[in-house]
Amino acid sequence: MASYKVLKSVAHNVGHSFVSLMNYADDDYVMGHVLRFSRLTGHDCLTINLMTGEAAPPELLRAPVSEVPARYSKWFWDLVERQGSDRAYVRSATLNLRYDIATQRPVARNPEFVESPYVCNVRVTDSRGKEYVAHFDGWWYPERQSKQKNRRWWELWTWFSAR
Repeated sequence: MASYKVLKSVAHNVGHSFVSLMNYADDDYVMGHVLRFSRLTGHDCLTINLMTGEAAPPELLRAPVSEVPARYSKWFWDLVERQGSDRAYVRSATLNLRYDIATQRPVARNPEFVESPYVCNVRVTDSRGKEYVAHFDGWWYPERQSKQKNRRWWELWTWFSAR
């Protein structure tokens, strides 16, 4: 029998996955790419409709993270069913990530990087109107500073010794 109760855990699992170190795209974490795009464009909030995979603003969804909302939508529905609920029980589901790009501090263990605080909320509303909210906050920084040039094999020693 399908259950409403598991929707709380679905919201938590989606949010935890989104802000985790397992959410990687190309050469940085998804959170790092979104923060970098946020600083470049001034748009500080990403909203993903987990039911449809639509997201806004498009300025925060350039390559390599442009497919992330569709991937999370697919995974959201898979979680709903695998955890014992039913699609019909979900009225709405959104993930909202907001960075405070005006606030920055050097990363303690690596001062060449600058981090900003974030808040990520996942909100699932069931067909009865009850909301299940998962809240995450912390600090994040983009690890990708710029595209590094390709090095010849004999220059790799210089690259490794510089680290």
